[in-house]
Amino acid sequence: MSYKLQDRVEARLHPRLRLPAMYTLLRMKRKGETRYNQTGFIYDISQTGMRFELDEPMEIGTELEFRALLPGSNTTTFCAKGTLVRRHDDFEEVGPVRMALHFEQFKSSIDRAKLAEYIESRKPRISTDTQPAISQAA
Repeated sequence: MSYKLQDRVEARLHPRLRLPAMYTLLRMKRKGETRYNQTGFIYDISQTGMRFELDEPMEIGTELEFRALLPGSNTTTFCAKGTLVRRHDDFEEVGPVRMALHFEQFKSSIDRAKLAEYIESRKPRISTDTQPAISQAA
């Protein structure tokens, strides 16, 4: 059996910025809850969404509110609301779960601008392609 690497092209309008997850901080709560009761890490982010990790899985479609801290010499924080659109890990597995969220609304125009400026200032590190997929060749 042999494997062939296939290149995938980034099809997103807003490319993702990969982040060193352990240097990020994410505080999250379900819409309507009073306290931020979950803590996690951000793996990548764009102007329209992010991929992140929490200790407990959530259902796709869950509306969430969050505060995020992004790494750098001057840390950047912003607040927003969004909807869970993808779960990357097995729902039944024990341990942290990676999920993806689409931003629906920022707390303020300042929060949106802070994220846009953060991404723009790191543009050379943005990858326009994803990791190559491995497919089985006949």
